[in-house]
Amino acid sequence: MKAVIQSSFEGITALKLRDILEPHMSAMSVLIKNRYTPVIPWDWLSEEGQLQNFNPVKLPRIIGYSFGGIVEKVGALRNQKLLGKKVFGFNPQGTHTQLINSQIPPLLIEVPTKVSLEDATTIIGGADAALLAVKQSKIRPNDIVLVTGATGGVGSYLIQLLKLMKTTVIAFTRKENYSFAQNLGADYIIDFTQDIKHQLQLVPKPNKIIDTAGSVPLLDTISHNYEKLTIFSLSLPKYKPINSIQTFSFSNKSIGIKGYQQLLSMLENKQISASINQILPFQEVIQAQQIAKFRPSQGRILLEY
Repeated sequence: MKAVIQSSFEGITALKLRDILEPHMSAMSVLIKNRYTPVIPWDWLSEEGQLQNFNPVKLPRIIGYSFGGIVEKVGALRNQKLLGKKVFGFNPQGTHTQLINSQIPPLLIEVPTKVSLEDATTIIGGADAALLAVKQSKIRPNDIVLVTGATGGVGSYLIQLLKLMKTTVIAFTRKENYSFAQNLGADYIIDFTQDIKHQLQLVPKPNKIIDTAGSVPLLDTISHNYEKLTIFSLSLPKYKPINSIQTFSFSNKSIGIKGYQQLLSMLENKQISASINQILPFQEVIQAQQIAKFRPSQGRILLEY
């Protein structure tokens, strides 16, 4: 079977498609025919070696940590009712491969009939991060929340969750994404490539920032315009606020099984919707990562197997 292999820390273009042995079934195995993997910043940051202090990996390795697929075989000690079901989850041994051997039960979640596998695959590294941000930021209905990276795989879910909380949302994105951000529910939109200070004068004063972009210069530019701010980041472990009455926090905690079930229910009931930019064959992984990293994004890119 085929797998996408990282053999160095030389970045996206060093990825290789290799033939590897099919996984060996055990009593604890659930063998999944992979259908989709999301393309997320975690991928290329790992490939550039930027996460080694935070999440060290040994090379060579199969890239990726989340997937969506169909269960083909089930080991004797696993739930036999999973056979033939749609599932999504994590796999510590990598996910950019045609077959996945899931041996840790909590990391596999069944997808409801009314939720497409494509949509479910956008949850990990997308909707889960957005839900975490809402909880960690202690969002309230009267909050005015500024969101950086507002139309990406996380931001597109975040806007929807914030509007369900009846907050006012100021979305930072590019001009070409304005209509997309409006359709998600953003109340005000700022083009971060233009004069930010002037644009901030035309919108309500935010009391909270949720950062998904991970840009220190951008956060500096924004926070220079305000005295008091609560800043939460999903992308920057460390950031020094402009003054002492601005606060900063970072988290990448898990939302737990209940959190994932909540998001699946919200997708099933159409309270939120997945935003999929495009779906590319997994053989085009280098192109897909380059698009996600360097071009304006409207939702998540998926690879198909």
